[in-house]
Amino acid sequence: MTEYDIEKWDIQPVEGDEQVELVIESSDGNRWEYGIPYSKSSGRYTFEEIDVIANDFGDDVAEEITDRLDEVIKKLSD
Repeated sequence: MTEYDIEKWDIQPVEGDEQVELVIESSDGNRWEYGIPYSKSSGRYTFEEIDVIANDFGDDVAEEITDRLDEVIKKLSD
């Protein structure tokens, strides 16, 4: 695990595109931005970097982000 923590993170749809943006800000001032494409017809998405997030910040954080991704993409696909 790293020597810094997540200060905040957010997931928002990208206007005019079938993707959502995940932004993570950490206690050391770093910021990560991920564009996560999804299929509006199936609600499926691929986010392989979740393994890196789990490694850096822990499985609980990765699970929380995955749950929120599932929720946001489900709403966008309905």
